[in-house]
Amino acid sequence: MKRHVIKSSMLVGVVTLLFALPNFSKGDLKDIAKPHLGIYECKIARVDETDYLERFSYIRLELKDGGRYELAFREKEGAEKRKTGKYRYDEKRETLTLYLDDVGIVKKEFPLKKGILSVQVALGEKTMCLQFEQK
Repeated sequence: MKRHVIKSSMLVGVVTLLFALPNFSKGDLKDIAKPHLGIYECKIARVDETDYLERFSYIRLELKDGGRYELAFREKEGAEKRKTGKYRYDEKRETLTLYLDDVGIVKKEFPLKKGILSVQVALGEKTMCLQFEQK
């Protein structure tokens, strides 16, 4: 009789947890296994000391399952534009490598730590800095 009561109590406990955590029961385990997936909002966009973020309505980077990304942005006085490509995330090194489709096989590696992606790219003698935060 005691074993039956203990098993029933455990079953009730598990079911209660599943209802208390509905996102877990809906199959969002990939979010735990692949925490880098999702949408990143640009919070900093500048070239040297010039701030370019105010010129845009938004700049978003989405890291999708399957190693594909989509960059969507819209200048305040323009239409939305999108760029796609491939990426690779190295969990041990906490780096994201972006492969740029439209310019051949160009790849750049950037740190992605605690939901913050920091991008620095040399543009001639200037440096472009972008910082994205995961939503």
